[in-house]
Order: sequence, then C-alpha cells, then structure tokens
Amino acid sequence: MLQVLFLLIIVDILNAVLYVDTGPTKRPQSEFETVLTDVKEKEKIINCEDFSQYSRNCTSDAALVYNSSRMIPPLPNKLYDWCKAIKHLTTCAMDWNIDCKGQTDSYFNEESIKGHIHVANNICDDDLFLLHYEGLTQCIESNEDRWEDCYKIFKMIVEQEKNTSLEWTHYDIHFNLCCARTSFRRCTLNIIFRSPSNCTHDQAVTLQKFSVIVSEGAVYQDCGKNIMYEQCPGGDPRPSKHMLKRLTSENDARSKANADLSMFFVFVSALIFFVHCLLFLNQNILK
Repeated sequence: MLQVLFLLIIVDILNAVLYVDTGPTKRPQSEFETVLTDVKEKEKIINCEDFSQYSRNCTSDAALVYNSSRMIPPLPNKLYDWCKAIKHLTTCAMDWNIDCKGQTDSYFNEESIKGHIHVANNICDDDLFLLHYEGLTQCIESNEDRWEDCYKIFKMIVEQEKNTSLEWTHYDIHFNLCCARTSFRRCTLNIIFRSPSNCTHDQAVTLQKFSVIVSEGAVYQDCGKNIMYEQCPGGDPRPSKHMLKRLTSENDARSKANADLSMFFVFVSALIFFVHCLLFLNQNILK
C-alpha cells in the first residue's frame, strides 16, 4: 500500500510542474542549479518512515520556484523556473530511492525518473532548443487552451494505466500508454498547425517538439515498430499524412529554395567568368 501511495504522490508532483504562472522571470546566466541548495543539503538525512512529510517538503520547495494552476507549456520567461522545479523534484525522488529503498518496501519507479531526466536533458539543457523556445510567447498563448485540453486527456489516461499496476512494461499497459502518447502528439500537432494559430512554421515545430519531449517523459517507453496502433482504443492515433506533410513541407520548401539560390549563384559566377575570358581573348586579338 505504501508503494502505491508513494508512486501516486510523486507522479502527481512531477506532473504538477507543467502548470504555468504568468509573472516575468529572467533566466540567470549560470547553468541550471539544484533548487534551494541549503534545503537540499538538509534533506540528505531522510526519515524513511515519513514519506508524506518528505513529499510535502519537496513539493513546497519546488512551489517556491514554480507554482501555477494550468497544464500548459511554460512561457519562455518562466521556462527556467519550470526546469528548476522539475530537476529538484526528480532529485527528491532519486534521493528517496537511494536512501530508503533498502529500509522500506517502497521505491519510486526507475522508468519515471528516467523519463523526467529525459525532459530535463532535452528541454532544459539543450541550448539550441532553448534559443528557439525564446520566441514562443505568442504561439503558446494562442494555443494554450487547446493544448491543455490535449494534455488533460493524456494525463488522465496515463494515470489510469499506471495506477493499474506498478509493472508499467506489462504488454497491455505498455500498449495503452503508447497509444495515449501517440494520440497526444497527434492532438497537439493538429491544434498547432491548424489556422489560425499565430505561430510561424518554425515556432510550431518547436512547440510540437516540446510536446513530443514531454510525452516521452510521461511515457518513457519504446513505442516503436511492435505497437499495433490500428488496434488502439478509438482507432489509429498516428498523425495523418497530410499533417506530417505540413510539419515538413516548409522545411522542404526552404531547402529547395536554398538549393535554387545556390544554383543561381553558380550560374552567375560561371557567366561572369565566361565574360572575363571573352574580354581577355578580345584584348589579346586586338594586340
């Protein structure tokens, strides 16, 4: 029973950091550090008999940095705080696993910890992604309600499946989790690329990448070739060819335009070289 309680509380804590506040926050120049280092040092001594208090301490510490009421992507000026909260809560779960795993019959699911580390690595510690994310304010604000609707459904299904068993890799649970993850990606893809969304193509691609990474964090499993998506509840959740074409078409068009421009410069350079050769020959003939 304690194991189930532990799992549910931490999952709720980690999912809670997707909620967003609206106050402005500047991102410091330093690397993402552990949240509240002085408190973190105190927590090195963990009372393994009182998980509820440990959980409350972790949650309250993270809430001092990032606390909100909605399940939407954080605005760019809050992404730094969002990342700090995720890293702090993940560290809390890892510390409990290390210090209390041998003293109690409960421990946090390793797969879920790896999923949240995956989110931190691919969003918070990816400088190129962070650079693209900086321009997403208007894009997020224009899609946040519909994005939140997608995420609420995804979160509900994932929690239902994970609460069924602590063995998340069991085939039936694994199958349903993969279906939910793919369905969420299709849902966000449809809203982000549906007009009007107030997103440029590059912004839409970045926001969809955020959605994909978040879904991988929540369902950190291999949902590859062996999943029979045609049998998912509600039908095949994979994006239509039309939507996938929209996701890649502008990049393809830009690549083609760049290639055409390169050919044009090659042609002009060859023409200039040819003219210079004619002038040189003409000068020699006149001599």
